This record gives sequence, C-alpha cells and structure tokens, in this order.
Amino acid sequence: MSGARIDLVATPHGRCVLVSAADDLAPVESVLHPDEVAAALTMSPVRRRNFILGRHALHLALRDPDLAHGPVLTDERGAPILPVGRTGSISHKGDVAAAIGGPAERGFLGIDIERAAAPRLDIAPRILTERERRSLPANAEERGRAVTLRFAVKEAIYKAVHPVLRRYVGFTEVELDAAGDTFTVSSALPLVIDVAWTEHQGLWLATARAIPR
Repeated sequence: MSGARIDLVATPHGRCVLVSAADDLAPVESVLHPDEVAAALTMSPVRRRNFILGRHALHLALRDPDLAHGPVLTDERGAPILPVGRTGSISHKGDVAAAIGGPAERGFLGIDIERAAAPRLDIAPRILTERERRSLPANAEERGRAVTLRFAVKEAIYKAVHPVLRRYVGFTEVELDAAGDTFTVSSALPLVIDVAWTEHQGLWLATARAIPR
C-alpha cells in the first residue's frame, strides 16, 4: 500500500488517476523506481513532493504498478520521458497530482488540473483570443471560472502536442469553441486535437488528445 488517497476519474481519453497524500511521503516514495527517488532527492521540497505524487499517479495511470517499464524521468521542458509506444501526462495543484496514460498509437495525451474558481488576476487577455473573450459569460464569477477552465484545457493541449512539436506553443495558437460540455479546437497546428473536461472535487480536470495529421 502506498499510503496515498487515490481517485479514479473516467474521461473520453481514458482513466485519470488523482493522488494525494499526508505530509509523510515515505510510503508513496517507496513504490517509485530507485532512479525516480534519486531524481526527487535533487529537488526543492515543493518540486520533490509534486514529482513523487505525480510519478505515482502516472505509474497507476499506465496500469503498470510493478514498474516493468522502468523509471519515468523528465525532459528539458519538464515533461515525463515515457517508453516508446506510450503516452502520458501529469499535472499538480496544491496537494493533488493527476495523471493520464495509454498507448501512443491512439494519440498523445495531456492533462491539467486547476481550481474551479476565478483566478486572482484576470489572465483572459494573455491566454484567450479576442473572439474567445467575446464568448465569455457576463457575470464576473462565471466569467472567472470560464477563464480558468479554458486555461486548464489549453494547458492540457500544450502537453498533448509537446511530444510531436517539441517547442513552445502559445495560448492563442489554439481557439476553443464551447460545444455543450466540451470544446471544439481550432488551430493551424499539424495535429487533430480533441479535448474534454469535468469538475471533480473543486478542480477543473481537463484532458486532450493530439493525433498527427
């Protein structure tokens, strides 16, 4: 047993695993690969906690609790380095880590979690196109929550496209159009992108899948 609280959330892109733990991370750390533990020891306390919880969540999301695929370390942009043929993504917020994983042949996956509340500062001009901003609700609280949701979705998209593009992707390189309980994605990127979201225990949980054209 890892000593962590584990929540499973079904999404159109596969099962998401959310992991949280008490202050003592030793039980969680004990289930990681030794190379992951060594990497964690080089980090600051906050990064170390995020890394440990996130790696545990990702191993569970990949349905490989015996770690047969070896350690999942980090590339130059902070993304997890996965075995050939696998895709996966990790996100953190507060004391919660979330992950999604699966076969890369079905498309590359991204995940993000954010507080389902208005941001402290108005980030809409930085992350949304003018057309997206015009579509936001008029009510201030609803508008703030809508902005945070779109931020989460775009972060998930960035993580999904990273293995293909290997470059920074600006927030306004994709546009989101509300379509019921999800969004349709428009972009000039050489990928077909679909996204989904849900609200889970006060968090926006957004996932994305990117398939090269």
